[in-house]
Amino acid sequence: MTRVRKAWVSGVLALLMVLVAACGSNNGNNTASPSGSAASSPSSSAAASGTAASGGADQPLYIGLVNPVTTFDVFNLDNAGIYVNSFMSDTLIALNSSYGFDPKLAESIETADNQNFTIKLNKSAKWSDGEPFTADDVEFTLRMFTDASVKTLTNITFVAGLNEAGKRDEGQTELPFFQKVDDYTFIIKTKNPMETDQFKSQFGTYFRYLPEHVLKDVAPADLNKNEFMMNPTVTNGAYKFVKFAKDQYVQLAANELYYEGAPAIKDIYIKMMPATNLAAQLQTGDIQLTSPGVGLIPVQDFDKVANMANVTTGYGDANNPNILFLNTKKFPNPKVRQAIAYAMNRQLLVDQLLKGQGDLVDGMLGRNHPYYNKDIPLYSYDPEKAKQLLKEADWDFGQTIEFLVPTGNKIREQASDIVAENLKAVGLKVQVTKLDFPTTLQRALKHDYDLTVVNLGFILDPGSVFGMFLTGVGFNIPDYSNPEVDKLIAAGAQELDPSKRFEIYKQVQQILHDEVPIIAFYADKQMYAKAKNLDLRKGLETSAVGLTNNVSKWTFTP
Repeated sequence: MTRVRKAWVSGVLALLMVLVAACGSNNGNNTASPSGSAASSPSSSAAASGTAASGGADQPLYIGLVNPVTTFDVFNLDNAGIYVNSFMSDTLIALNSSYGFDPKLAESIETADNQNFTIKLNKSAKWSDGEPFTADDVEFTLRMFTDASVKTLTNITFVAGLNEAGKRDEGQTELPFFQKVDDYTFIIKTKNPMETDQFKSQFGTYFRYLPEHVLKDVAPADLNKNEFMMNPTVTNGAYKFVKFAKDQYVQLAANELYYEGAPAIKDIYIKMMPATNLAAQLQTGDIQLTSPGVGLIPVQDFDKVANMANVTTGYGDANNPNILFLNTKKFPNPKVRQAIAYAMNRQLLVDQLLKGQGDLVDGMLGRNHPYYNKDIPLYSYDPEKAKQLLKEADWDFGQTIEFLVPTGNKIREQASDIVAENLKAVGLKVQVTKLDFPTTLQRALKHDYDLTVVNLGFILDPGSVFGMFLTGVGFNIPDYSNPEVDKLIAAGAQELDPSKRFEIYKQVQQILHDEVPIIAFYADKQMYAKAKNLDLRKGLETSAVGLTNNVSKWTFTP
């Protein structure tokens, strides 16, 4: 593997790992979250006094969250932490629901050579204590992030001068990839040329920053355990941290110094509760918003919530396929893998389990993804074709196939049970093993499985999506190897023309479709809801992407 590919691949794996970490959290179809009961709820008194339904400038906003918040450490956030921090801490730019980028802390990101990226900060941006947000805060954050003694969930090895772990070598004090131009301008240098949107996605939307003036005296080795990580009193987003009641709620207050203007809603409570409680609390007005990804309404409650007089509902884009991974060492013959694809009655999964709120896709990308290859026909449900392919492949019908299923998402568990029966119907001997997500992932990464199912979440950059199929990389769950795919992915990583890059990844998708190291169950359209008097200014978003970009403009109507 060339030096260029090594650097690129390790950066891709880092990005994928954070998404897989997020996918292990609750996602709306389970009851494993904290209680969120009325007794412990901050909204109970407000609802009793009528504020939850009355509207007006002083009305607090209550949001339902099914994932427990565990930390505010911006280097180690899970799905719930990312969501809550999006209210308190801004990134340089933010991905929006059209898959473009909104300026936030940065006014612009420009490059002349696709390797040195000049970033100009918004001079109006301030910390919530009034101190300006400057390039020194960026440098401080990056210095901490790349220190080997600081625990970080992922890394950024695509920038120049770091080792393969995305850290500085011992004794390396300078940041070779960072150059401060002035207080509001800096340059980031990458190891190799990158397409601009790829850099924006992997760097511009990635970091939330630490206040240097607050944490400058903290030793790197002590940063993760510093009290600031559970009590972030100084932030740069639309809202300030007020209180964290473990397993109950996070309380936020408007940041009156926010550079996009003081938020219209003065107080927000993000309440943690089982997914099964969301519908009841929407109906009573104890919460006024649920969000895709972290506040998913269970499918069995769709009709109930949709018929509530005080609520407006919508369905997010189906952009997060649930992927069935096939261990190519267990199934070396592509005909067997194709047979598994034909054996699955995926339309039944969408119609019965998702009540029609889902898309059928075969690969890693949802239909609305900018890099989705719409020219590839889907595998149909054809059990006779599956039997024929198994016969042609001379499959040994006496061997057992272990199907690892992560617990937590009840709909996915039910879908896996149906798929197992589909496979048995064409003669395959399938044993379903249900394990917690960390154990499932650990076994999958060791290739200690035959079939398993995982949701990787939404990833914009196609290189970060398809990098897992490179021969020999650590995150290659299906243990797939194809020299042609390796060449195409390497070419896609270095191609700077977006249209040419798209054509490369279309070819990758076609090969993966033909060879079937993976096949998607479905991509579900996730229901979310808001109180009718809650104005999000842009209306209900069509996906979780970009939902909080304009949170300072949210308001209640009388």
